[in-house]
Formats: sequence, structure tokens, C-alpha cells
Amino acid sequence: MAFIAGHADRRSVDGLRWGVEPICRVLSEHGVPIAPSSHYRLAALLAALVITLTSCTSEGSDGAPKATDIPSSPSASQFVSERHSYHLEVPAGWKVVEYGGTWTDFAQFRPGAEVPGEDVVSAPDGSGFLVSNSMAIPHGMSPREWLAELERLVTSGPTKSCRESTDTDVVAGEQATITQHRCADMDYVGRSLTHAERGYYFTMGFQSGDPTTKATLEGVVASIGFAVQ
Repeated sequence: MAFIAGHADRRSVDGLRWGVEPICRVLSEHGVPIAPSSHYRLAALLAALVITLTSCTSEGSDGAPKATDIPSSPSASQFVSERHSYHLEVPAGWKVVEYGGTWTDFAQFRPGAEVPGEDVVSAPDGSGFLVSNSMAIPHGMSPREWLAELERLVTSGPTKSCRESTDTDVVAGEQATITQHRCADMDYVGRSLTHAERGYYFTMGFQSGDPTTKATLEGVVASIGFAVQ
């Protein structure tokens, strides 16, 4: 678990993303079938996992977008996303990774999958994360229509077995739609909104029954602000 927590959301030099689902998929391909929800029981398999991942290759990935790691700070610090025009407070010890690419089309979006252009703020022990992204609202689409389309995609959920609920909130002065999925081991809370002709989502995930990490993530969301236009 410590290995998975320490390497989730990272990419190898070959472009391979390390996360719970990819790790479980690799193990299954090598004769050790296991569901992502059971990742906390993988301690006995970590040695085999290291060998598997370090031997993996990804052909034709030279042109893949690269990620930028921003070093963690021993004290709280501010992260400014130039490409998405927002800023937030990063808790002490947490790290930020800016993934490459640009989100330009709803066809690129799938709940639970990496979307080009994401920023990820994550806890040092892997107990929680906040994923942020934005796209220019397509010509001819209103902000209300953009939100409706994103909500339609989001409500397809991480898995059908998760309990879903919706609510409203205010993020950085903008009205936001909240969609929450309570799954077996994880809770996901997504907030979607529009600002200055762009559509945004801020989705946090944390282990079920972990009020400390949840409160920390809520504090990060509360610190979000937009650049002056």
C-alpha cells in the first residue's frame, strides 16, 4: 500500500501512469487478478509489482505529453495554474503535478480516467487528492449547456455500485454543481462550474471514513480563486 500510495498518479519515463487501476491491470495480465477496490491488500505483491513496472515499455510514446512535478513544501504554499487561470493553497507536504495536454472536447472526458491538462494535488501518503481541469466553452454552447453536458458524463460515475448524490456549492464566487460518489473504499466529490468563458471541474477523492483528509481537501477547495480577468 505504501508503494502504491507513493507512486499513484506518477508517470514513468516511458509515459506509463502509475495508479490503482493500471497497477491492478498489470497484475492481472501477469496472472494475479485483483480488483482496484482491493489494492490495500497488495502488500505481499509489491515486490513483483516493482519488477513488472520497471520492465514495462511503451512504444511510440515519445510524443506523449509530459507531466511537471512541483516539489512539495514543508509549509503550506500557493499553487498558481497559469494555463487554467486559478490558484489554490497546497497543504504542507502535499505535492502538485501538472499533466500535459489540453482538454478541448467532451469526447476526451471519462469519469475515473485521466483527461489531458489535469492538475493533481495529492497527499504524501496517498490518502487523498484533488484533480482540477478546465476547457474553453465551445463556440455556440452556453455555460448552462456546458454544465449540463459535463453533469451527464459525470453521473455515469466511477462504477455503477457507487452511491450518488448531488448538491450545489459556491467555489471562488461561482455557483457550482456538486456530484458525490460514495464507493466501497473511496469517496469522490466533484464540483463543476463556469467562469470567464471556461468550464471547470475540481474533483477530490479520499479514502472512505477518513474525515481528516476530507477536511484538508475541503480547505484546499475553499482556497481556490480565479485570476483577475
